[in-house]
Amino acid sequence: MQQLGNITQSDFLKQYWQKKPLLVRQAFPNYKSPISPEELAGLACEEGIESRLIQENGPDRPWQVQYGPFKENDFTSLPKSHWSLLVQAADHHIPELSQLLDEFNFIPNWRIDDLMISYAPIHGSVGPHLDNYDVFLLQVKGRRHWHINEHAYTEDDFDNDLELRILNSFNAEEDWVLKPGDMLYLPPGVAHHGIALDDCLTYSIGFRAPSQKELLSAFTVNFNDVAKDKFYTDPKLKTQEFSGEIKKEDIESLHEMVLSTCSNKADFASWFGRFITDNRDDYEQEEAIVNEPEFYTSLKEAKHISRYGNVRMSYIDDGNTIKLFYAGNESSLPKSQLPLIQYLCSKHRLECAVLLKFDDEHHSLSLLYKLHKEGCLTFDE
Repeated sequence: MQQLGNITQSDFLKQYWQKKPLLVRQAFPNYKSPISPEELAGLACEEGIESRLIQENGPDRPWQVQYGPFKENDFTSLPKSHWSLLVQAADHHIPELSQLLDEFNFIPNWRIDDLMISYAPIHGSVGPHLDNYDVFLLQVKGRRHWHINEHAYTEDDFDNDLELRILNSFNAEEDWVLKPGDMLYLPPGVAHHGIALDDCLTYSIGFRAPSQKELLSAFTVNFNDVAKDKFYTDPKLKTQEFSGEIKKEDIESLHEMVLSTCSNKADFASWFGRFITDNRDDYEQEEAIVNEPEFYTSLKEAKHISRYGNVRMSYIDDGNTIKLFYAGNESSLPKSQLPLIQYLCSKHRLECAVLLKFDDEHHSLSLLYKLHKEGCLTFDE
């Protein structure tokens, strides 16, 4: 697949990533969606699936939003045009989609958020808007007319009376019609408006960009996991003329007390690894009921073993050991297992023949059994 056309991965990161849009014609030629619009609607009817139905001319208000799970009559009662169905994290439920994300592994996998699928009949859209993260928009079925504007918008430019963050005024600076296989990359903050020209499916590969507030809030919530608590002390307290004054030196001590909670970089790194790989889904895979010898037998007989789409996996090499993070868990492993861990984190569908080559005196394959037993890896049917 030529996902970046004639541009190398390094040139893309240097010239386009978080800098300017890029249109790639036939980035994924002849790509066939593993899910049809009808199956997507069925997925949106299931519990635990994050989905939205957006109607530009809703029965109650413009750009009306309904949230799943839906029922069949929610779709049969829709008009023939001007609506969109969005299903978030489709890669968590369809293995072929999680494998598609591996095509973007020139970007660190902790940055990948999910793959959202949107279906729209003619004139379907979610309105002119912008995102605070990078996104690749892959056209899979039908045609979508994309309009973009790189103007720097502010909060005053959005309509506060709508459920969605729709721009009040949008004038396209550039526009393209994307056909199946075409892909458009947009950096954060680029306003865009995609309108379906016929029945179409569009994949949105979004990249996670944690905000300061998100990181600080999450770190604070999990503070008990990363550090010992301590109380404020002031053994050198002196009398002051006015008891209502908060002294400058007190503010400095309190500020330092707060900052010191994340000053230990090793603790912060461990916390971040668990945080960024944590599973956002409400559901978890069941643990496998199999003993270790049986697992090794299956590994030798099978062709592939796959990581579930909702299981995130990354690692940190601290120089002495390797910290593997998976689904919010942490495992400290010997440096000798680095090649295996690199392979595990590189793709969702793993070749058993390749994995067996890592079987050595370091008992590397016991890690695979642990991940399989905990419901992270499963043998392909």
